[in-house]
Amino acid sequence: MDKALISEAVVALELLDIHLHSTSVARFQDISADNYPADMSQQNKLSVSAEVLESEEGEKLIVVKANFGLRFVLIADDKEELVLSEIESSFVAKYRQKGELAELALEEFIKFNAIHNIWSFWREHAFRMSAEANLPKPIIPFFRK
Repeated sequence: MDKALISEAVVALELLDIHLHSTSVARFQDISADNYPADMSQQNKLSVSAEVLESEEGEKLIVVKANFGLRFVLIADDKEELVLSEIESSFVAKYRQKGELAELALEEFIKFNAIHNIWSFWREHAFRMSAEANLPKPIIPFFRK
């Protein structure tokens, strides 16, 4: 993480919106918050993509899409996974570019700051969806890069 580049981006960008883009919950085995295997484990995933949109007037909009997921699994002795349930969600953060911004600064911002901005939305959503689906409470760690 290059803090100088991120600081450059923070000055040049303005957060406009963060919203849920899509979500899904699936149960593949009959588990619930109070009935699941003791040796069950959780796996997490995160991917991010971004695009820069430019209006005819020259205004730039940075659209960052973060895809999150968690799944509860059992791993057999032969290392084969049995997926019990999963939650997947995509969130979009939109930023207006107010000033000049180097591409490297934007890349650093997306890798760290944009995900950091969205992370609490993902955490709350994962907790809520797990509770509504009566799935085990997930562990959503602090975001670290």
